[in-house]
Amino acid sequence: MSLISGFLHLTLLVGSCCDPYGINRGNKKEHFVNIIKYAEQKQHDPYELLAIAITESSLKPNAYSRTKDVGLFQVNCRWWYKKFGYKTIKQCESALKDPHLNMSKGAYILNYFRNTYKQCKGNNAYRCYNGGQGWFRSKNKDKIIRYEKKIRERKSILKKYYTDTIEDIREQYKNRS
Repeated sequence: MSLISGFLHLTLLVGSCCDPYGINRGNKKEHFVNIIKYAEQKQHDPYELLAIAITESSLKPNAYSRTKDVGLFQVNCRWWYKKFGYKTIKQCESALKDPHLNMSKGAYILNYFRNTYKQCKGNNAYRCYNGGQGWFRSKNKDKIIRYEKKIRERKSILKKYYTDTIEDIREQYKNRS
């Protein structure tokens, strides 16, 4: 049984009442599985990456915000294009429409903040992901703090409703390595 068909089987057993993020709709299933696979390969927390992608884009790889954040993880190329080696913001935005690349850059940004700035340790990494390392001085500080709480709540919901599915997918990828 393929991963996605196995995933479909698992989620059908769970039922729609227990699918608060609508993972069974559209191409969300594919991105859900790919984020878990990426997390497993790179030793990231899949619940954390899924919570960020759900919060940022509702698992829509073509999401584009009014502030020009792009993709599943809503990466802002105005801030990151040079760090990622692109010559222009447009080049960065075009490249990060690829869901796999966007995922890896989103995880990089989260870890960059967490590993570089003391004000970005632990759950504060979510605040930095949303508002940068100077989040605590931002005029949007309350919004940034709400964002961090939203990520933590979504991780909790993922653990409540999707643990069996996530862990089954992780196990399939562990067995393949």
